[in-house]
Order: sequence, then structure tokens, then C-alpha cells
Amino acid sequence: MSESRLFTVRPLPAQLRNDLKDCFRVYLSASSLASLKLRSGDLCSLRLPDMPPKTAIVWAALENIQNTIVQTSKTLQDCYGFKLGDKLIMKMVDEQLEEAESVTLEECTDSNRLSIYGSLPSLEKEHWEWCLEYPLSKCGILSAGLVFEIELKGHRRSFKVMEILAQNRTSSNTIYQLSKTSTTISIKNQVILKHGIELQVQASSLGGVSSQVRRINECLLDFNSNVQRLAMPSFYEHTCGLLIYGPKGTGKTALLRQIEAAGWKRSFTIGSSTLCRNVGDGEAHLRRIFQAALLSQPSVIIIDQVEFIAPKRMSLESSSLAYVLCEGIETLRTAKVLVVAATRHPNDVDDSLRTPHRLAVEIELSVPTAEARSGILRAIRGSCAEPNDRLIDFIARKTHGYVGADLFALLQLTCRKARDRELSEGELHENFDISLQEAEAPTQLNGVLPPLRIQEKDILSATQEIRPTAMREVFLETPKVKWSDIGGQHEIKKRLQNVVQRPLKFPDRMRRLNVNSKKGILLYGPPGCSKTLTVKALASGSGLNFLAVKGAEILNMYVGESERILREIFQKARAASPSIIFFDEIDAIASKRSSTSHGSVNVLTTLLNEMDGIEELRNVLVIAATNKPEMLDPALMRPGRLDNILYIGLPDLEARTEILKIWTSKSAVHPEVDVNQLALKTEGYSGAEMVNICETAGEAVLDEEEAMNQPREIMWHHFEYALGQVKRQITAAILHEYERWQKSLVL
Repeated sequence: MSESRLFTVRPLPAQLRNDLKDCFRVYLSASSLASLKLRSGDLCSLRLPDMPPKTAIVWAALENIQNTIVQTSKTLQDCYGFKLGDKLIMKMVDEQLEEAESVTLEECTDSNRLSIYGSLPSLEKEHWEWCLEYPLSKCGILSAGLVFEIELKGHRRSFKVMEILAQNRTSSNTIYQLSKTSTTISIKNQVILKHGIELQVQASSLGGVSSQVRRINECLLDFNSNVQRLAMPSFYEHTCGLLIYGPKGTGKTALLRQIEAAGWKRSFTIGSSTLCRNVGDGEAHLRRIFQAALLSQPSVIIIDQVEFIAPKRMSLESSSLAYVLCEGIETLRTAKVLVVAATRHPNDVDDSLRTPHRLAVEIELSVPTAEARSGILRAIRGSCAEPNDRLIDFIARKTHGYVGADLFALLQLTCRKARDRELSEGELHENFDISLQEAEAPTQLNGVLPPLRIQEKDILSATQEIRPTAMREVFLETPKVKWSDIGGQHEIKKRLQNVVQRPLKFPDRMRRLNVNSKKGILLYGPPGCSKTLTVKALASGSGLNFLAVKGAEILNMYVGESERILREIFQKARAASPSIIFFDEIDAIASKRSSTSHGSVNVLTTLLNEMDGIEELRNVLVIAATNKPEMLDPALMRPGRLDNILYIGLPDLEARTEILKIWTSKSAVHPEVDVNQLALKTEGYSGAEMVNICETAGEAVLDEEEAMNQPREIMWHHFEYALGQVKRQITAAILHEYERWQKSLVL
């Protein structure tokens, strides 16, 4: 049995020929030829793991190359689907190179030239077949996928080899030798779908879009003339157009590529850059594309970013390109031509296109769920071993609001993080535990490098740098505050964690009990009692996307601007869901309505509509904080809005003790300082005031160090000095007002 080895694909050097002549030669070093028991001119098989083998001709490299390298032409890479850097398994082939009995080609001239020349006339087909004999004989060795270009009567046309038949039909070879005397060359008149083959979008390279692909394939059934179908009613018309929409990075362009590769005879691409450069030329070019598509049925017309070609009309005048596009789609009513357009926002597209006779089917690619993210990650990973399934599920749970492009970028950065970690730690897999001298000898390792091992810490490090696309316009970092940084308030912490974590961890339990997740939380209490700090810890601990907004920042002097800003905040939160919107000082935009405050009323109305209006707020938690709850409009606190109202008051003895322990653990404090005694002396102080006491004591030590020029520790008398400097700001009257407001809610 012949030996097989692994080789890395590399390009041919500049001095070697890289055209169709000898394009199926692959070049190896002399020692590699010897180890495979091959000589120059022998046949060999090349294959990727889990892929069928391809045939090539081995040749001795004309330069010194490594024993793990195989040099291939660009033509061979294109025909066989290889990429530079791929690992190919090579071995000897016992069969001999056979002569081709017949070669069938198909015209693949680009759409621009085809729209000018028209399809190949039947009367001229025999003459073009005769002209193709010369370039094919010059090439000598043929394989399916080769493209030849010839010019005749001023027309330059391209032809692709579709099928090669040899006398031995059982041969597994993929290359054949052309015989000038016995090989028959023919051009296929039209696409004839083989029995059992149909137009279909494959979702193997995608992920998380199975339902969308299923809807697209339902539409493609109208174009499969060879499949057995029911007799449709006389009024039935097949689908002329699809509109795919969704946020940036959700996979619209990737889905367009899959539709284009579904098996059409011809595919045409319409781009805004060429059409919008000159209106007159753009209209003519657009009409030529539709004409060429009609001549090449079944065909597809792909339009990415259709809103630039046919934008939504802002006046009675319509875009001329939009008119031509509508006119072109109307001509396809009975033809087997599908128009597929993509856009981020469907409302940005001219309404005349969004009719049942044009772009009739609208398919949304939304921000993926955790299950969809898992599918996307597995599609990106492909046949690789890393990251493993456990890490894939871990990433999917941690990447709320990430779209496909974000997940791809995250995996790229994770690999770099893992590589840097392993290189810095000097880690190598146990199966490759060798010295540096052995590593430099590729023959001893058979050209196989130690595999990369990804760990959870690599993923967590990468997630700190890759932000969801929907959040990139919000220049805000996730807070680094932890629950352990906040003393006391254990009941408040538990209630907040339940509100956030239950919908994510136990959705089935909530559905079984018919319990909906909370939409809003109101935190109120005296200033300095850690309301904002608590929300920061909640955002950091939950891992959700976090948008922090100060109420005063929304207010704008221009009419309608504040409402627009507020709508954009909720729009970004929906796109990055599950997420948290935190309104600090919400009383600035949600005060009680009066007859004189028209501007604030509009802002409040917008806030109420966004929270509980026609468009349901899903997977977005609104948290608001205020020191003045009595100023808020009562409508904001009805069920379905800020209905979870929590009072965060002054810290009790236990909370004060925790606050002091947290602060002193990070400072140079003398052992004589009794934290419990200090907590007893700070009754009535807020959390912020207690931190101020500690910092004032530290500043007193700094003054002494400057005077004595030596380091000192914080002593008890320093805290006594600080207690005399920092006064209580929250009086009994202020606390009484909070209690009175709380009782008014119950009444």
C-alpha cells in the first residue's frame, strides 16, 4: 500500500509558469518524491481531510523547498477548491493518465459583455467549438472547472469545462489528456439540471439561520423545473423577489453568497458604486443586466445595499434607478429569474419595491439568540477541533448581543490570545514534547505543528476587547465594580440578581408558571447610598450589555431632539439585547406633568411609549435611580414599567462594618484600629460619607508623612480627626420624607 503524507499548499515561484499550460503539475522536493515512491510525471492524489481526492501530476521542484511543502498553480487551487496554507494528504496513484473521449463546455462570459453580445447563436456554436480546439490542445491536461477565453468576430467569450468523459467510466481520476484526433469538444446550449439536482441554498457554512434558509428554499421550488410538483392554481405566480434585512454583521452578505451558489445557470450582481456614478449610464446598465438574466434562465440577480440604489422617497419625486428596477422586476413575472436584495433597514427602501409583485418576501436576520450563536460558532469552527463543544456553548452564553461578524472577530482574537499565552508559558502539547533542535527538523515531526489549545481565560480576555456591533456607537465600557466592593444591602442585591438572572437561567420555569420578566426597576433613597454603584455591580456580574444615561444629558434645547435621543437609546438596547439601560437622575426627564412643561411632557411620553407602547420591549431591563422620587410622574410606576421599586437607605451596622473592612483591606491601617468600634461611631452616615471619612483619615497620614519624611500607618486618632471633619448630610427630616412617599405608594 502506498504511503501518504501531509503537505502544506504554497504558490509557485515567480520564475515558473502559472498559466493553463502544465497547471496541474504539483512540485515537491526530491526527498519528498522519494518518500512517496514517485518520479516526475507520475500521477498522485491530493485531498483535504473529509473531502474526495483530486488528481495531479508530480514534478521535481526547481528550487530548494522544505519537505513539507507542495507548490501548486493558482488554476489548480481554483479548480480543486484549495487555499494557500491548506494541509493536503498526498499519495501515489496506481492508475495511468487517460485520454478524454468528450469535453463539454458551457459559456460563462461576464454579464457586461453578455448583455452586449447576447447569447451564443445556435448557428455559430459549431464554429466556436472548432476555435476552442486550439486553447484546449495547448493546455493538454484538462479538468472540470477550467475556463478558456477566446475571441471571434470581435466577441470575446469565456467557456468553462463542465464535464469530461473517458472510455473508462469507472476511473476516479479528475484530470484527462486531450487527444487532437479522438476527443470531441462540444458547447452546451443551456443549463440542463441533472435528475435529482435542484436549486437549493445550503446552510452548512452558515449558522443560526435555519428558519430563514428554509423560507428561501420554499421560494426556490418555483424555479426547479425538474422536481415533481402539484398542479398550482391558475392565479398562482412564482416569487419574483426577496428582501433580506437585518442589523450590520448578521450575515446578509454571506446569505447572498449562498443564494448565488444555489446552482443557477447565471448570477448577476448589481452594485451601487457603478450605478450611482452616472444616472444615465446606470439606468442603461441596469436594463442590460435584466435583459441578460432573461437570456440565461434560471438566473439570479443579487443587489446588496439596495437602499443606495432605490432609497425611500422623501418627496413626490422618485429615483430614476428605483423606477428602472421596478420596471425590470415587472418583466420577470413569468421568467425563471429571482431578484434578491439586502438592506439593513427595510424602511429605507423605496416603497414601490416592497409590493407583492416585486420584492414580495421579506426575510429578517435578527441579532442571534444563544442557540443561534452556538450554531454560528460551530459553522465558523468547521472541522477544527478547537474550540471544543463545551467552549462553544460557553462563548454562546457569554456573548449577548453579538452578531455573526462579532463572533468571527471574537474567535480570531481568542486564537491570538491563546497563542500568546502558550508561547509565553512555553506550553506544548504532551505529544509534541520535544527539544528546540528536534522542532527545527520537520522530517521528525512529519510537518505537523502542535495544536493550539484554547482555554476559558483566553475567551474571557477576548470578550473584554470585542464589543457587540450594536454597542460600538455607545462609547461606554462595562463597569468593573463587583458585588464584593459594596458593603451590606444583601436583600437588595439578591432581588436585583433574581430580576436579571432568572429570565436567562430559568426561562422554562417562568413560562410554566406564566411569569413575565420585569421590565423596570426604580432605585430611590438618600444620596450617597450606593444606588449607582449597585447598578454597576449588577451590570458587571450579569455580563449583559450596559447603557448608562444621565437624565440631564438627554435634554436638548431643540424641539424633538430629546425624544430622538431617547428613541435611539432604546433602539440600541433592543439591538444589543439582553441589555440594561440605566437612567441616573431620572427625575430630570420624568417629572410630574403640568400645563407649563410641554417639552418635558413629550420626553416623558416618549419614555412611557418605549417602555410599554405598541412595540414590546423584550430582553431589555430599565433601571432608574433618583434622590427625589416624589417628583416622578405616577404613570412611570404603574405595572409593566418601573413596577419594581426598591428603597436603598442608610447602611446599618453590619453594612457599615463591611464598608470599612473593604476599604481598610486595601489601605495601610494600624492593627490597633477596631473596625467594629468605628462602625458604631458612624451611625447615620451614608456609604459615600463613610468612604469620605476613611479618605480624610488617609489624607491626614499623608500630611504627617510629608512632615516627617517617612511612611506611616493610619491610626485610630486619624479616624477620630476625620469624624470631626465629615458631617452627616442626611437628616431625620429627609428620611421621614422618603418614608412618607413610600407609604403614599401603598395607599
